Amino acid sequence: MKTLIFYKPKTFLNLKFLTMADYLDFFQEHFADQDSEFSDSDFEGFEEEDIVEREEQEEEDPFENWIDGDGQKEILNFSGRKGLLVEMDVESTPMDYINKLIGDVECNEIAVETNRYADQLIAAKQPLPPYSRFKKWKPTTGPEIMRFIAIIMAMGIVNQSNITDYWSRDPVCETPFFPSIMNRDRFLNLISCLHLANNELYVSRGQPGYNPLFKLGTVYSTVLARYPLLFGPNQELSIDEGKVPWRGNLHFKVYHKNKPVKYGLQAYMLCDASTGYCLKFHLYTGKTFRQNILETGHGRTYDLCMHLLKGYFGKGHIMYCDNYYSSPRLFVDLWELGVGALGTVRSNRKGIPASIREKHLPNRGDTFSQHTGQLSITKYLDSKPVFLLSTTLTSEKMYTGKKNPVTQELISKPKMVIAYDKFMGGVDRADQMVSNSRSKIRTMKWWKKVFFHVLSLTVLNSYIAYKHNSIHPMSHSSFHKKLVSQLIESHPLDALVTPVSGRPKTQFLERLTARHFPSKIPNDGKSKSLQCVVCNPAVAQMLASQGLPKKRRPGHETAFKCRQCDVSLCIVPCFELYHTMQDYILAYKRLQAEE
Repeated sequence: MKTLIFYKPKTFLNLKFLTMADYLDFFQEHFADQDSEFSDSDFEGFEEEDIVEREEQEEEDPFENWIDGDGQKEILNFSGRKGLLVEMDVESTPMDYINKLIGDVECNEIAVETNRYADQLIAAKQPLPPYSRFKKWKPTTGPEIMRFIAIIMAMGIVNQSNITDYWSRDPVCETPFFPSIMNRDRFLNLISCLHLANNELYVSRGQPGYNPLFKLGTVYSTVLARYPLLFGPNQELSIDEGKVPWRGNLHFKVYHKNKPVKYGLQAYMLCDASTGYCLKFHLYTGKTFRQNILETGHGRTYDLCMHLLKGYFGKGHIMYCDNYYSSPRLFVDLWELGVGALGTVRSNRKGIPASIREKHLPNRGDTFSQHTGQLSITKYLDSKPVFLLSTTLTSEKMYTGKKNPVTQELISKPKMVIAYDKFMGGVDRADQMVSNSRSKIRTMKWWKKVFFHVLSLTVLNSYIAYKHNSIHPMSHSSFHKKLVSQLIESHPLDALVTPVSGRPKTQFLERLTARHFPSKIPNDGKSKSLQCVVCNPAVAQMLASQGLPKKRRPGHETAFKCRQCDVSLCIVPCFELYHTMQDYILAYKRLQAEE
């Protein structure tokens, strides 16, 4: 298509680019008589050199003055508050941390909406079949919802091929924990009726006021809003996509052929690059995705990055991103807002100089850099040419600490490449840890899948905060298991809500609510005494905190046990502490400190 370019506009309008059709429309509106036809006289007032015809070209490059070299980089001073942002004791339990993100208020809200939907569902199914499990339905409560959530978390630890296998009596796949907490029909009723929002207020797609995330209710937005309030990130932040697995029908489901999870819901995440703590989780919803994002006219990825980084401007953070997000305009504007940036960039991005695209690098490891002000771009030849954009680091080479396996020479890379490799994986680290503990429950409702994913992400964030503050380190898996136990123990069964019919329950975690009696440890030909589950680990932790070696000391073995719990316990004070205190080890240590 031909383009008219006005180099010396002689009108009061400063027009630079105008197609022939647009120009004729403009001319007719401002200069031609309404009744006249176009003729050569219509173009009077313009000299021949004022109008040049050529093929349509790219818009003028806003970054014109690129100079060879990295230039001088101004150093960012980090002033953000990192670590825990709330007051937490070093002896706080895993449940104390997760209660900062999701607590009893949210569980009560879920219970209200679940009861509402259950009434609607049962009324619609009338008359119920003779053996329908919905005939056993009773309204749920907040504490039972918390126990239900604990079971969902436990299913991320113990994987079964079918949800009913968790209640199976088959010795091959029997897991006594689950029937001891809730019977099968009750759990199936809860997961069928689980709801987070009132269906009566739902606005259909295509209607004014439609919200694609309505089904997630206010619980979803409340939990996500608390993520940045619990933990402050380090200086380095990373932005990337996460994925919630989903293969059902949904208009904003996405497909990525090169991702481990090819089908699912895409979420744009902002994470602490060092720990993987998730600060922002923004679910992609198709055409309505940008309804809450300020549009600046610089493109979707530009607006998305600005939206995710809101709240971290002016603190000296450094953002790491891949070539999907990075652009010269974004990096320069972030620098003016007090945020550095580093990432790979596509060579055809607007603003990238043609000279660096055409530069030939003969040997692997060679670099070529150009800069304009604080912004610099480097072409680095690895297995293929890679372009990196940065406002913080240069292409100066430094040793990586690794050796070439063939020549045994130390390997050196540009500083920006080393930093990118180190800090870009924050979102991938969070996604990997969540996938290892995510519940594999199958459901026909996409929003339930998202809710279960957010629960796993909440557990991960709680663990990272716990690990940063606690003096008792543990692995993510151990934290997950202990969290499930504490959620069950702190929310005892309500006989009016949870049906008591079905197989007898094993008292796994009911040590705070059931009746318990001491008994002698039977003589099985071995020692009649065993280590107490309360004072023995408590004393070991006390010695470790003082830097003393752990020893098996007389007085921490007992000849008694709890008949119901089948654990060895000293009669005084351990038997009482075990059955009355949620964290009995902490209670024992405090008792010893008082003495």
